[in-house]
Amino acid sequence: MLYLFELNHPKHYHQFKYIFKIIESNRDSFIVLARDKDVLLSLLKEDNIPFEIYGKRGNNLFSKLIFVPKILFKYWGIIRKSKPNVIISKASPYAAIIGKLFRIPTVITPDSEVVNLTNKIVVPLSTLVITQKTYKNEFGKKHKRINGFFETTYLHPNYFISEEIDVFKESTESKQKKYFVLRFIGWDANHDINQFGFSDEEKIKLVDFLLGYGKVIITSEKNLPNSLKKYVMLQHPSQIHHLLSFASIYIGDSQSMATEACLLGTPSIRYNSFVGENDMSNFKILQEKYELLYNCKNFEEVIYYAKRVIEDDNSKIKWRQNSNNYFKEIGDTNKEIFNIIKTVAV
Repeated sequence: MLYLFELNHPKHYHQFKYIFKIIESNRDSFIVLARDKDVLLSLLKEDNIPFEIYGKRGNNLFSKLIFVPKILFKYWGIIRKSKPNVIISKASPYAAIIGKLFRIPTVITPDSEVVNLTNKIVVPLSTLVITQKTYKNEFGKKHKRINGFFETTYLHPNYFISEEIDVFKESTESKQKKYFVLRFIGWDANHDINQFGFSDEEKIKLVDFLLGYGKVIITSEKNLPNSLKKYVMLQHPSQIHHLLSFASIYIGDSQSMATEACLLGTPSIRYNSFVGENDMSNFKILQEKYELLYNCKNFEEVIYYAKRVIEDDNSKIKWRQNSNNYFKEIGDTNKEIFNIIKTVAV
């Protein structure tokens, strides 16, 4: 049995990497198609995962449309050569189209209800849709729901053991007991059109505020203002979850890293234009049910909750306990997802 995985984001690799091991333990095989997004290729190389780049990634809607024919042609050639039994992606239109043309089952695992491309195009073309139980949309008989969030696949204590990283290398910093991780995304995905997160001015104000309490570490897809570049994360991208696990707080406009911080038991503050009544269901539940996240509609709320968390010496203990309570409810999501995928592999 040959499983083909299309990966377009570091999170996609994290989500499927332990399923790769399950596949190998069953004496089956997998191949990976990837695009150069953020640190994805670095992670694949670090873990010695063979991959093939199937196309370039445009930075705007026009450039993305230009690349579509080339990507489909490259994809076509890879499928003809490898002949996979099933194609798995986060919610790729390329996988869905090629799968339909070759009559190969396709499985998608969307987690954002707001992505209209997925809802209107990719879902109808796909064989199977796997989502979190919290997912609001309903896709009929092809729709299967799993326990927990997809981030559980790689952050469950059965799979991830955090290791503390020494971030205080200079003697002048050694007395500081707190460090803070900030994440700023590029806002260039299809579903990010007309959406926004931190402005450069807000990034500078946030860092100035946090420096009064400890060390700041930034990971950013966008170019940062010159005054903030000295705070960029120096550790290898594969260390980000260890770094998050021991941080005193996480603040950012990223969707993925906000959830990761929550599950790692780190106080998490998320600020972007998606926050509000029509926000994605998983973020509402992380805040309202598990008390692991603050969703902020404006910058003033970010500063308010950051100050509240940092000045409460018991914050980390509370978040760890809430995270533990979450994991007690959840089984092995990797095996659950793999068993669902197997039902359509031919």
